[in-house]
Amino acid sequence: MVTSLYIVIALLVAKPDKVAELKHELMIVRDLSSQESTCRDYRVHQDLNNPAQFVLYEAWESKEAHALQFTKPYILELGGKLGDLLAQPYQVMFVNEI
Repeated sequence: MVTSLYIVIALLVAKPDKVAELKHELMIVRDLSSQESTCRDYRVHQDLNNPAQFVLYEAWESKEAHALQFTKPYILELGGKLGDLLAQPYQVMFVNEI
């Protein structure tokens, strides 16, 4: 089924000693983002072969709805912590289902 939602895939890799902390922070963001009226789906996945690697799947009503997330206090708070938690810069893809 092809969707008109704005789909975001993000890849984050935690520092070896920060895996549990990053996981905790991502679950908070998932829970709060899922409550947003424009969020259609928000999932956090942890790699079975590399537990330090996380993949986020987000589905938003629009590009604008996703952009609005970056004004939310809980996203700003996470942004301030990522430098200490991540082993490398996170990667983001904006995709369409085909």
